[in-house]
Amino acid sequence: MQSNTIQGPILETTLVLVEETTEENAAQKENVPESAALGTLAVACATVPSTIQYSTEPVACQVVAIPTLEEIEAVIADAARKRIESAHREMDDTRGRIEREQFARETTLQAMQERVRNIQASLDGLASERAELEKRARTFLSGDQLNTTLGQIHLAFNARQLELEDALATAKTDEVEAQEEVQTASVSDALELQLAQQELEKLESSAPKVAQAIKLAESAGQIIAAARQAVSDGMLRDAAALLDQAKAANADSNVIAEVEQQLAEAKRDEVVRDLVARIHANADQPGAIKRIREMIQEAETAGVADKVTPYAEGAMQIARNAANARFAQARPIADHLVKEGFVPVIGDGRIEAWTMLSRNGDSNAERQATWVLDHILSLRGNGEWRTEKPRVPVTRKTLSPRVMRSRWYHEWVALQDSSTSDSASTDQGV
Repeated sequence: MQSNTIQGPILETTLVLVEETTEENAAQKENVPESAALGTLAVACATVPSTIQYSTEPVACQVVAIPTLEEIEAVIADAARKRIESAHREMDDTRGRIEREQFARETTLQAMQERVRNIQASLDGLASERAELEKRARTFLSGDQLNTTLGQIHLAFNARQLELEDALATAKTDEVEAQEEVQTASVSDALELQLAQQELEKLESSAPKVAQAIKLAESAGQIIAAARQAVSDGMLRDAAALLDQAKAANADSNVIAEVEQQLAEAKRDEVVRDLVARIHANADQPGAIKRIREMIQEAETAGVADKVTPYAEGAMQIARNAANARFAQARPIADHLVKEGFVPVIGDGRIEAWTMLSRNGDSNAERQATWVLDHILSLRGNGEWRTEKPRVPVTRKTLSPRVMRSRWYHEWVALQDSSTSDSASTDQGV
C-alpha cells in the first residue's frame, strides 16, 4: 500500500501570508505581539500532518449466490400454498358467518310470523269472548246494572279490538320488513360467496399443483376422521380401506400410525369377543373340552391368550363337569358291553364297541386277530343313547394303548381267559 501526506504547499503559503501581514502593520506597534502570536499559531497549525490516506489496491468483489430454478419454484410454491390455505380459511369463515346470520334472520322472521298468528288468533276470538261475557252478564245481572255492564263490555271490547288491530298492523309491517331483509341478505350473501369462490379459483388456477396437494391434504383429513369413526363403530374392514385411501392421499404418517394402532387394538378386541363367544357356546355339549383347548391355542397364536384364558378356564370347568356326568352314564353301558364280548372305547358322549376276529378261526390267537368296530352308541340331547352301525367296515390291527390300559379291556381279557379255561375243562372231562 502507498500513502502520500500533503504537507509542503500548505507550509509555504502560510509563511508568505505571515510576512505580508507584518509589513502592513509595522506602524501599529501595539498590534505586533498579537500578529506574531497569530502567525506562530498559524505555523503551528500548518505543521499538523494530514490523516487522509489513499489506497491503490483493488477492492475485493463480493460473491453473490445465484439460486437455482428449483429453489425459486419452491419459494413460490410455499407462498402459493400459504395464500391458498388462507383463502380456504377465509372461504370457510365467510360461509360459517353467513350461515349463522341466515339462521338468526330466519329465527327472527319466524318469531315475527308467530306474533302475527297469535295477534290474529286473539282478534278472531274477540267476538266469541264478547258474546260469552255478555251471556254471563245477562245470566247474573238485570235492570240498570245489566245495561250499564253491557255498555262497559261494548266499550272495553271496542278498545281491545282497536288495540289488537294496531298491533296486528305493526306486526305485519315488521314481518314484511324482515322478509325483505332476508331476501336482500340472501342476494348479498350469495354475491359475497361467489366473489370469494372466484378469488379462490383464481389462486388455484395460478398454482394447480399446489391446489391439488391442498385438496388431497383436506381429503386426507376427512378420510382419517372417517377411519376413526369406522374403528369406533366396529366397521374394521371399512376402516382398513379408508386408511389405504389416506395413505394414497399423503396423509400425515404419524396420524396414520395412530389410527392403525387403534385398528389393530380393535381387531384384537374383536378376536377376543369372537373366541369368548365360541368358548361359551355349548360348553356343556360333547367335545367341548377339545374345542375349548383348540380355541385357547388359537388365542395364543393371535396373541390374546391373556384376555381369553380367564373365560376359557370357567368354560373348561363347565365342560369337564358335563363330560364327567356323561362318563358316569356311559360306565354301566360299557360294563354291559364287556359282558356281551365287546371291548368298549368310551369317548365324550360316544361309546365304540369293538370285537376281535381271528384270521384262522381261533379266537384266542390274538396276534393274528383283527379288531372290527361292531357298532357305536351316541348320546343324544334328550339323554338317550342311540345305537348306530358304521356305514363302512372299520378294522384295526391293534387297539390303541389307551384302550388296552383301560379296566374294560382287562375285564374283557379276563372273560376271554375264563371262557378258554372253561372250554379246556370241558374238553378234559369229555
